[in-house]
Amino acid sequence: MNPFGFLRVAAAVPLVRVADCVFNVEHILALLRRAESEHVNVIVFPELAITGYTCADLFHQPILQRSALEALEHLAKDSAAVFSGLAVVGVPLAIGDMLFNCAVVLHRGRLLGAVPKSFLPNYKEFYEARWFAPAVKAGCCDLNLAGQTVPFGTDRLFAAEDWEGLVVGVEICEDLWAPIPPSSRQALAGATVLVNLSASNETIGKAAYRRQLVLSQSGRCIAAYVYTSCGIGESTTDVVYGGHCLIAENGILLSE
Repeated sequence: MNPFGFLRVAAAVPLVRVADCVFNVEHILALLRRAESEHVNVIVFPELAITGYTCADLFHQPILQRSALEALEHLAKDSAAVFSGLAVVGVPLAIGDMLFNCAVVLHRGRLLGAVPKSFLPNYKEFYEARWFAPAVKAGCCDLNLAGQTVPFGTDRLFAAEDWEGLVVGVEICEDLWAPIPPSSRQALAGATVLVNLSASNETIGKAAYRRQLVLSQSGRCIAAYVYTSCGIGESTTDVVYGGHCLIAENGILLSE
């Protein structure tokens, strides 16, 4: 633990091949090794980083869903030996007859929890309601993933046992654009570090608006806010991704 109480966080954008889960996990692991060498405590990857965000109707394919689960199990197992901090990574999870866009929280080989996306963009260039169900439709509070029983839901916070005051809250992309983001309730419940796994595309003026949202939310919540968006490896059939990453604290931009 840092004797001065400072926490080192990272926003990480791995190389990605759409629907190639094995390739994607190998590059996530490479960034985890780098994060360990740079003494990172909390690292955040983009939305659906294990599959890629722009899989479109491939999300309905059972082979991709199974590949994502196998890749998550591989990531959990191998990350235990290379990264000692908390990692948050995006993955689609099939539960019953529905598919959820989720963030999974890992620590030393353990899956601490899975947080589903609450608000699905379904306007202009976004079609998420075609593939995913919103968090409100989830009918369970625990999952079996990689042989582990994993808490599931938007009301999950992740408190460190060996770092006083470190409580992590998780939301996904569009959640921040909502009138009352999940992170607002998480902060009220005690979260001090908020993380956002995103796939926000590039349009004129959007980077400035994202920055304003992140800064404002970190200020309102009196918290740190780590925002990681998808990079250039995503499909550009309809949209372009630039890997915009932001780290703010109490309304102040620390890194971009």
